Order: sequence, then structure tokens, then C-alpha cells
Amino acid sequence: MDALAFRFILAGLAVGPAAVATVLPASGVLVPLGLVVGGAGSAWALFVSLRDGKQHPRRRGPALLTPATLRRRPRDLPPIGDQRRALAETLVAAVDLRTEPDAPPTRATAVARILARVLDSWQMADTADLPRDLTITLTLLERLLTADPGEAGRIAQMFRRPDLVLALRDEIDEVAQVRAAYDRAFAAFQATRVVQAADPAPRDLVEAFLSMGVPDIDLWHRIVTEHDPDSPALRRAALWCVLQPQCDRATVAAYLARVTHEGQLTRAARRGDRAYLDRVARVIRNYNAGAYTRQELAFVPAAGAAQSQAEELDALADLTRTPRLPDPHCAVIALDGRKPRPRPAWDLANGRLVRPPMRADYL
Repeated sequence: MDALAFRFILAGLAVGPAAVATVLPASGVLVPLGLVVGGAGSAWALFVSLRDGKQHPRRRGPALLTPATLRRRPRDLPPIGDQRRALAETLVAAVDLRTEPDAPPTRATAVARILARVLDSWQMADTADLPRDLTITLTLLERLLTADPGEAGRIAQMFRRPDLVLALRDEIDEVAQVRAAYDRAFAAFQATRVVQAADPAPRDLVEAFLSMGVPDIDLWHRIVTEHDPDSPALRRAALWCVLQPQCDRATVAAYLARVTHEGQLTRAARRGDRAYLDRVARVIRNYNAGAYTRQELAFVPAAGAAQSQAEELDALADLTRTPRLPDPHCAVIALDGRKPRPRPAWDLANGRLVRPPMRADYL
């Protein structure tokens, strides 16, 4: 099985629907054998890919580890009994009854489902009954899936197919990123509901942002791209958004592309708004220094963005008789990502919510 097929099958395991036909006991020792995962499951793909032509007893499972690893147990592993108990605790996360029904799995849940799938393929339900070699196999697989990249690379060399287990870990990272994005969106939804119910309501957008306490990158993007630059309150709100380190790179790029294309910098210089110009210069420095690490949203620069940017910065330097600001290269480079969600509950002109937020606008 090649790596592409392996990764395709994995997607079904990591984010597919799961149903549990058995109930975990309070001790968490038994594995839910009724765990049903969409697709074949990447752990199953790994199992199939590593089988040789010989028929081994099903209970022993496939040999995922190298013979040398099985002969000489890694010294940093705890005693076999402790490993079995730790695996039982890990497998409890295969079913997260506390999460929202439509939430994607967490890293812990995805890892637990993979381990449960491997156990299921071995026709084993109780980690207390695992033979020594299978216990070591699952322990090392769990460690690889949760370790940092360097440690994961070291552990992968203990497996017969390091490339497949590392591809599995990469997919777990993607699952974790999807869940993190979901958690951020859900937090923004809940915080917006609190703002909508607040009495008195926030006086303007910046006060609303501060009262939310969590970033809403989609709302910030809408303000940056749709605000009226002639409104001091909206101009302040847009600048506040791009000064936040949690702001998406696409939003900062859109802001800098817009203010240079529309001549907002030279207009600020003519009205003597030095504070505004200093803050925009700070945004440029922050971006060029890599201060904005989040990048979920897409950005496509307009035709001629590089030329209009250069002309505006040249004109600003001439007007203010100060050193020219550095080029914000982000404004002329396309960024991959998803389409921003519109956040229709907000009225930008009035700087407040006009109706309760809808869950579908966030998740």
C-alpha cells in the first residue's frame, strides 16, 4: 500500500463518525469493540501493509515493530504492567461524552480510536490480556502519535515502516488543527452571545472586542475589508484588529493592501494623524518580523498591488520627510486558506450586534 492510499484511508478514521456499541466500565480497562470508524481506518491499512505471506495466529497480531525492537525493549519504557494500565487510560478517550455532538475529534480521541482499531484487528478487548510484544507495540505507537517531531522520528525507526507511522502522525496533527479551529470558533460564538446579552451594550466595536475576551478572526477580517475609512471609530477598530498578535495573516495582508491602494496613509499624513501612521508602521514591522503566526484565511492580492503599494509608500515618505517604510510583502503574495465567514449579526456602521449570533455563522 502506498503512502497516498494510506493517507486517504486515514482521513476516514480520524474524522469519520464513530458509534460505540459497548460501554466503557468505570475502570476504563475494556476497549469498546463496537467502535465503528468511517472508511477502512489507517491503523487497519497499516496492519494490512505490514503483513507478510505467512499466516500468523490472529491473536498475536501483525509484527509492526522491527525484530530488534522486540528483542531488546527500549530502556525508557516502564514495566509491562504499567504500560497496560496506561494504555487502558488512553483508550478511555475513544469516546468523549463531554464534547459537542458536531465537534471533530480531539487529538486524544483520534489517538485512542487508532489504538482501539488496532486492538480490534487483533481481536482483543482487555489491555490486561495483551502479550508483551503487543503491549510494547501499542505503547510505542501511542508515544509516536503524541510526541514532538524529533522524538517521533526516533520512535518511527523502531517500526518496520517508519514512513507509514509518521504519515499517521501527520494526519493526527491535522486532526488536532481542525479541532483547535473548531474550539476557537465555538469560543467566539459563545463570547458573542454574552456580548449580545450584555446590559449596557458595548459602546463601540473595540469595547465589544475587549469584552469578548477571545479573538474572532472572521469578524476582524470583515471589519478590515468592509469598514468605512472616513469613520474614525471604524478606522480605529480596523487598526486595533491588525495590531492583535492573534490576527490572521490574511487579514493583515488585506489591511495593508487596502490602506496603500486607497491612499489612506497619505491622507492621514495630510491631516496630521501621526499616531495612526505610527501604528500602521508597527503593523508592517510586526508582519515582516513574523509576529502573525495564525493563517487560516485566504487572501488574493489585487492586480497591481505591488505598484500601488510602492507608490503610496514613496509618496508618504515625500510628504512626511521621513525614512520610507519597508514594503509589507504580505500585501502582494497570495495566501491559501478558507473563505472568511461573514458574521452577519454585526452592524459595522453602528458598531454593535443587531441580532443574536447564529451557530451556523460560526461552525
